[in-house]
Amino acid sequence: DDLFKKYEVKSDNALVLFKEFDEKRNDFQGKFTSEEIAEFITSNQLPLVTEFTQESAPKVFGGSVKKHVLGFAKKSSEEYKKSLEQLRNVAKEYKGKAVFVMVDAENTETAQVLEFFGLKEADTPTFRVIILGKEMQKFKPENAEINEENIKSFVDKVITGEVKPFLMSEEISEDWDKNPVKVLVGKNFDSVARDKSKNVLVEFYAPWCGHCKALAPIWDQLGEAYKEQQDIVIAKVDSTVNEIEGVQISGFPTIKFFPKDSDEVVDYKDERTLDAFKKFLDNNGKTPEPATGE
Repeated sequence: DDLFKKYEVKSDNALVLFKEFDEKRNDFQGKFTSEEIAEFITSNQLPLVTEFTQESAPKVFGGSVKKHVLGFAKKSSEEYKKSLEQLRNVAKEYKGKAVFVMVDAENTETAQVLEFFGLKEADTPTFRVIILGKEMQKFKPENAEINEENIKSFVDKVITGEVKPFLMSEEISEDWDKNPVKVLVGKNFDSVARDKSKNVLVEFYAPWCGHCKALAPIWDQLGEAYKEQQDIVIAKVDSTVNEIEGVQISGFPTIKFFPKDSDEVVDYKDERTLDAFKKFLDNNGKTPEPATGE
């Protein structure tokens, strides 16, 4: 009885979640089923807005709630405090439906997060929405101002499917097809790589990737070897600033083959040598079987 009085528990069957943030405690009001208890814990285990750190990241991105709203601002600025408060006010209405995160745009720890969204410090304050799944979807609002009305309106549109996912793309370079290796970006990828009249071999790379730098001279040689062949295209895409619908990149470099007269996409998994690439292309996108002796 003393324990019940101490914690102001008025029911014989009660479930209370105590925590060190926001409202400090949550009293369970549902039915005592595993589903409702799990939902209660999921909805209340994180702060209304979690400040992004390497320590908080696993809790944020590893949870069961897959819709995330991320605010970006410089922590040393007044905008950070204002943005945090605006996000908190909105987050109260989306408990259990969306996770809200605040990212410090001037912290070196978060530089890769900004890069992932194609953002620079100068672009902040701003916000984005993501849906986690087999293929992560990003959503970019036309009006990226962090205020309650704007955030709520955009999050509702994401939840109801009224807005399409956002895919990053550089602008098409004037000399993208000047050299034997064609330079693709998000905006011209489909017209080149998915051209049904051509076999297209594409390297998806990152500028900082050591393996990609080692492959570069070989890739240039490959482009040179097929520059006169009208139905074969050798191309490359900087995947840190270009995203392609339906193409998942899990490491660098990733090499994919887009065969003519087909919607198929073939993952290249053989050696990264000039000879291996040529044999693959000359065999219509198939790795030749090793010759067997008599």
